Amino acid sequence: MKRKIDENHPLSYFLRSAREDMDLTQLDVMRLTGINNKTLSGYENGVAEPDFKSLAMLSKLYNISFDELLNISSDRTAVNLSLSKNEEKLLSLSRRLDSDRQKELLVQLKALTEYLSKK
Repeated sequence: MKRKIDENHPLSYFLRSAREDMDLTQLDVMRLTGINNKTLSGYENGVAEPDFKSLAMLSKLYNISFDELLNISSDRTAVNLSLSKNEEKLLSLSRRLDSDRQKELLVQLKALTEYLSKK
């Protein structure tokens, strides 16, 4: 997963990239967060800056920490984990869970993987 960073508008490109990584449209984000799609477009095009409430909602939706969102700078390099689409989706889904549920998922996934590898 590679997040784009632009030195003139790092947050805007990062927000767009995070949304696209999750295969969401701006209308999807509007339905999930209540942020107007025109407002979101302004954030993603660097013509408007999100307020704290909007940043909190987008951070949660995109499974990105506040630190990661707010510490983007022009000298920061993008992270490229070289994940497949299925791996990205698994990661995205697991990040929606709290820590205890993630541990449960790992146990179940490990058992399923062992079962399927024996077939």
